[in-house]
Amino acid sequence: MDLGSRIKEARERSNWSQDELAEKMNISRQAISKWETGKSYPDIEKILKLSDIFNLSLDELVKGDKTFQENLIKESRMTMSGLTILGYVLVALGVIVSIWGSAQFPFNFMNSEFMSFIVGGLVLITAGLAIIHGVPTWLLLGALFLTAVATIIYMVGMHMELFVLLSGIVVILGLGWWLATLILKS
Repeated sequence: MDLGSRIKEARERSNWSQDELAEKMNISRQAISKWETGKSYPDIEKILKLSDIFNLSLDELVKGDKTFQENLIKESRMTMSGLTILGYVLVALGVIVSIWGSAQFPFNFMNSEFMSFIVGGLVLITAGLAIIHGVPTWLLLGALFLTAVATIIYMVGMHMELFVLLSGIVVILGLGWWLATLILKS
């Protein structure tokens, strides 16, 4: 039996309407209806309150509903961890470095001083996005591509020897390819 059916059964056993249960829970009747029909699930706080109201153990209330258990696990993973916070800090620093560097030097892709701030900012942004849980793959790959292109432009602007420049481009492209395959596998 799923969670929605258990809530409905417990509510009917108590001879309450959806409105009465909603009033006891301090939520809308529509929320109760969605829970009972399986269109949505209550959060853990509401589950605990339902357990108290119906005088049921948590096991009696939620055991056996695999979909609910999977959703609960997914929600718990989405809470911000220290690593996620670090990711947001890196993204913010990357934006600040890029904007500040752009304001310090004239806009010129061949100016190594200008590009050093842009590349540094993009590296921070890409690293931050990589450690934030749940970032869309396309966004991470886009940041990686933009960072690789900006790094190659930076290297060209530094007027390196041709062999060194080509070697650097091969390393950047190889690293980008390897990271892209890692991103796509996860």
